[in-house]
Amino acid sequence: MLSGVVAGAQGAVYYHKVKLKVADSIIEINAGFYDNLSLAGILGRHGFFDRFTITFDPANQPPGMEITRLYRA
Repeated sequence: MLSGVVAGAQGAVYYHKVKLKVADSIIEINAGFYDNLSLAGILGRHGFFDRFTITFDPANQPPGMEITRLYRA
């Protein structure tokens, strides 16, 4: 079950192993799918944000971001 900012709102999350292509890398992550999101998105640190450094630059028009792959032992 997933719950968030709105008190009492809950829903089922379905997890599946998927391959995600990010720049020149393909990584396998355990992704959660939820039917009632108002927009699509990838959230979570484990499996994605622990493998990449993401830098957002809102100063440019359009805003940009830089993704750098982390290689850990």
